[in-house]
Amino acid sequence: MKKFTSFLLALVLVCLSIVPAFAAQGCNCGHTPLVVVGGMNGFPMDKDAGTPNEIEAWPPAIDFGELAVEAVMGLAASAVSLDWNKLGDRLVPLANKILEASACDADGNSKYVLTTTTFPLSMAHYPDYINSEGKNVIGLLRSACDRLGADHVYYFNYDWRLDPLEHAKELNRMIQRAKAETGHSKVDLTACSLGGALTLAYLAQFGYDDVDSCLFLSSVFSGSISASEILTGQITIDKTALKHYLRLNVNSDKNLDYALDAVVEILDQLGLLERIVDFLNGMLYALKDRVIKEVMVDTMGTMPGMWALVREDSYEQAKSDLIGDAKYATLVARIDDFHYNVRQKRQEIIEDAMRSGVKVFFTSHYEDALIPAFPSAIKHGDGLIETVCTSAGATVALLGETLSEDYIQANDCNGKNYISPDRVIDASTCMFPEQVWFFREVAHIGTFYDSEFNDFIFWLLEQEEQPTVWTDAAHPQFMAAGDKGMTLHPTTLADGNQKTVADYVAAVFDLIAQLRRIPV
Repeated sequence: MKKFTSFLLALVLVCLSIVPAFAAQGCNCGHTPLVVVGGMNGFPMDKDAGTPNEIEAWPPAIDFGELAVEAVMGLAASAVSLDWNKLGDRLVPLANKILEASACDADGNSKYVLTTTTFPLSMAHYPDYINSEGKNVIGLLRSACDRLGADHVYYFNYDWRLDPLEHAKELNRMIQRAKAETGHSKVDLTACSLGGALTLAYLAQFGYDDVDSCLFLSSVFSGSISASEILTGQITIDKTALKHYLRLNVNSDKNLDYALDAVVEILDQLGLLERIVDFLNGMLYALKDRVIKEVMVDTMGTMPGMWALVREDSYEQAKSDLIGDAKYATLVARIDDFHYNVRQKRQEIIEDAMRSGVKVFFTSHYEDALIPAFPSAIKHGDGLIETVCTSAGATVALLGETLSEDYIQANDCNGKNYISPDRVIDASTCMFPEQVWFFREVAHIGTFYDSEFNDFIFWLLEQEEQPTVWTDAAHPQFMAAGDKGMTLHPTTLADGNQKTVADYVAAVFDLIAQLRRIPV
């Protein structure tokens, strides 16, 4: 009986071992399954889900009435005492109250059990989500389901606050499931935003055998300058960055955005905008240390996912400023593992992947402004991440400017031109200059359903050999959109010469100044 049982067990194990081998050859659809790795805030995270105490932990639930009351009371107290700390006394406890539910402990683990929406199976199992209205990742997934079939599309969503090296293990399990369920031996990866860090962590830990191609889409491939500035306490408002933010991010069907542009430019010409900015910077400077020590350290400062955004030139300083205390030793070990074995080795990881046959490409967007609360806000970005980061090193003019007339491409690159027609970008300084495509006025991720931008993404993913920016004249390195990516066209010099309301207002003030100088 024992021999028979042993024989039966051995037979079962043999059958289980050969099933994947048959499955790997079981699909001849011609479409590689796609795994979309989401970014930060793919779905809200809830604390105590399913209980009477359920609250939305992230994005944090803000009682704007309470915030307004505390702000007014604090401003009044500060005005009377001439001490900004009176405002801090009101706002710092409120900030901690708002962020507490999403906080991690000193080891980098979530303080509370938070849950978020996940999709462990193919998108064929989630028709309500796929058929919902939406943009960005939803638009990409819907387009993918149309092209590949929903049973060949997977979406990896996760708790972005936590360790990307741990999430990479879950991503590997999804990839293995996708291979087994579809009968394919490889998958395509599309790494969106923060998903770029997670995907690098996956490649570093599990190698390249299961990946056919990998697209870094608006990703933090080279970190985030603004996130680095948050964790190093560089909080300031730049007047020019503020003007660009309002110009690029305020939209109105009733043309109120044009009126706002005009008002802001008039305030600037009269010298009033600078006074407002100086006033706000004075407040920020007075409260900055309190915000860092009393709010940042034990909220965002203990999130491993936040540290995965920090760039090399800021990492050690940020650690010293925020988590130098011995009680954070476990957290430091975890984030060091990612930073030194993934972040700093990203070029080596990608070069090894390409040598192994993985096709790799990047999309990087520009002509959008970040929140004007950091020095980096004057840089081109996609609304969330700076272009220099998503492109892995492009040289980019500041918002509202172009490369100088005498600017010469930094690297020769076999005599090919890598300067954008609007003279905003020199792609020759990218880590992989032949594999980065730039899109003007396409927002962060920006994958609207049925858009030409999505068509471009699938053109990349469907290439049998590694494509470059020279592969097809219909898909040049620099493209632009006037409608958020629904349609695309090759970037031209004219795309960079568009006049704004602020330009016309400034011209009027300049003309008045010139007329005043004319002798009578």
